[in-house]
Amino acid sequence: MAGFVVITGLGGSLGFRCAGVESVEAEGPEDVMRILQERQSSGNCGLAAVDGRLLDMVPEAAIRRLRKKGLPIIVPINIPTSWTETGPEESPAVRLIRKAIGYQIKIKR
Repeated sequence: MAGFVVITGLGGSLGFRCAGVESVEAEGPEDVMRILQERQSSGNCGLAAVDGRLLDMVPEAAIRRLRKKGLPIIVPINIPTSWTETGPEESPAVRLIRKAIGYQIKIKR
């Protein structure tokens, strides 16, 4: 059975490891190519999710050589570099009411 691996930049693999997914950290495009070639030659990797920023740095000719053999299928993914709040935090009371009645209400203060 073919496996699944996630290739991230330095420090980006912790969340994947916590979820039980095999992940490898790469320092640059050379490491990405080395990891992909090792997985291809071992034959135990069917899908490789690669950080899009790293994959963009890999020469297109090298990616074509890898894809010519078919496996692993290479999928680019976007991994956020920082976590920030996107909007004002929702009140726990509002979440509870929305969950209970199934409808969003606006509470004026």
